[in-house]
Amino acid sequence: MLWIAWFVLVVLFVILELHTGTFYMLVLAASALFAMIAAISQFSFLIQLCVFTVFAFVIYVFLLPIARRLIPSSSKEVLPSPHQLIGQKAYVISEIKPSEGGLVKVNFEMWSAFADDRIQEGEEVVVIEVRVSKLYVKKGEM
Repeated sequence: MLWIAWFVLVVLFVILELHTGTFYMLVLAASALFAMIAAISQFSFLIQLCVFTVFAFVIYVFLLPIARRLIPSSSKEVLPSPHQLIGQKAYVISEIKPSEGGLVKVNFEMWSAFADDRIQEGEEVVVIEVRVSKLYVKKGEM
């Protein structure tokens, strides 16, 4: 009846994998599946634990790196730091007022922007500072 416990672990690891998407829980699910087969085959609990541990180790060390290379990841692109925007040109999308701010477009992205002077829509500005998610800009080129 120990195979039922292994089956429950398989199901739990698969459910966790569906929520995380990291392959780590899938490795544990596969290892628990092999341990369940050992339990059905009437091997002792110690052997079942060894099967679980050995399969988890082998899959983590050998198969997981291969699977990660074969399956494309959407998060491989490193996003730039907002501070890399300093010195870049931006275009005013909505008028920037000193007390209220406005919107600018930098590298196809919209940002909240602030300036000491009023800057009209359509003008070119330069990013001079980044604070949290707000850009501070000025007219002209650097």
